[in-house]
Amino acid sequence: MVLPFEPRAAQPGLMLRTLGHACLALYRHGERPLLITDPWLVGSVYWRSWWLQNYPTAEEVDWLAKSPHIYITHEHPDHFHMPSIRRLGSGPAYLFPALAEQGYLAYMARHGYRAEAVPPSRWRAIGEQVSILSIPVWNDDSMLLIDTPSALILNLNDAKPQPPVLRSIRRMADKIAKPKMLLCSYSPASCINSFLDETGIVSLKPVRHYVDYVCGLCDALAADFYLPFASQAVFERRDSCWANDYRTSYDDLRRYWQSNAELLPPYTTLDLADFTHHSVALEQYRPMERSRVVALTGRRIADEEAAALSAEDVAGLERKLNTFRWFLWLFFPRGFAFQLGERRLGYDAFRGRLEEVNSSNCGDFIVVIPKLTMKEAVRNNHVSELGISMFVRIRLLSRFDPRKVYALFALLQVDDYGHLESAAALLRWVGRAIRYTFSLRLPVPPR
Repeated sequence: MVLPFEPRAAQPGLMLRTLGHACLALYRHGERPLLITDPWLVGSVYWRSWWLQNYPTAEEVDWLAKSPHIYITHEHPDHFHMPSIRRLGSGPAYLFPALAEQGYLAYMARHGYRAEAVPPSRWRAIGEQVSILSIPVWNDDSMLLIDTPSALILNLNDAKPQPPVLRSIRRMADKIAKPKMLLCSYSPASCINSFLDETGIVSLKPVRHYVDYVCGLCDALAADFYLPFASQAVFERRDSCWANDYRTSYDDLRRYWQSNAELLPPYTTLDLADFTHHSVALEQYRPMERSRVVALTGRRIADEEAAALSAEDVAGLERKLNTFRWFLWLFFPRGFAFQLGERRLGYDAFRGRLEEVNSSNCGDFIVVIPKLTMKEAVRNNHVSELGISMFVRIRLLSRFDPRKVYALFALLQVDDYGHLESAAALLRWVGRAIRYTFSLRLPVPPR
């Protein structure tokens, strides 16, 4: 593999390289990066559940740290990863989308980092003939478009943009008529496969669905190349490793690919002048040392088994659920329960109470969550992230549509991100969602 900081002849123009999970680096050969994104580069995320398939070397991370700009698309820890940010240091300017709630700016400032929100739907120069444009989306995520002299890079990461947004991007891209590189996630990162009934796993969507979705995006945007992105994680806890069988792999992409866009491998370096590329071979991947993974995941699980839930923890979860009390009563009139270690807590939405229950008949489903994870999620107000962990399992107790449980985690995210703190916060979120979905007008990049 050729490292980007090693001089090499006949490599003019800009290079695009994918690393880590959802990190892209834009650079000129032999120079520091102009821009990197979403740097999860070290360690793990989601309570020691997610680990990288291929870790960058220390030298590569040092090279990335020299970038003057780092764009963070959204707050999920596989994109906004503080251990990686601490490793990169306070030299770069950290750029964020202008979402409805921007607590991340104050958080970064408290920890000594320069951070700013990028004005939405406006091109911003970051280098000679290179500009970026940030597009917020309704689900507290964003997309980043990067215009270069010879190509337009479309970084959709996890955003899942609606059709009006895709049409707006396509109209703008057609006006400038440059080859388009699409990067977006292609593997499930939710509780979509976490349901169990008496027959085993209940999967809401097959692998083919995710490949078809990416192919549809490529065709809608008339992409010329697709780079596998934001899906380069494996699951290593003993209670989450089952999810590796439900990942969408690069082999799945190749098997079901039906787009005119050229499918490139993961961990690719692409020359944006002549579109030649090279990739890291699977046998050259650098996973975390196995003994270290076993030690860290084992320590985490031991801490979870030793934890105890306090009355304050239970009250905090009850308050969280009661934010949506009447919606939950309509969706789940029989109630549901949480299995937290040896304790089972049943939630009765009509009464607005979360109480100890002994019966196996606890309503429509039971959410099985380690105690310490629940404590931390409630205290940090990130309860919706439990559904991404891959070790939270949902046992269906009746003939019941599991998509309603999926909707429950989506509701929790609305509260996690502060949109229900006040009427003004809710209106601000709804107004921006409408504006950047149905009224989006994208300017062409400046010449």
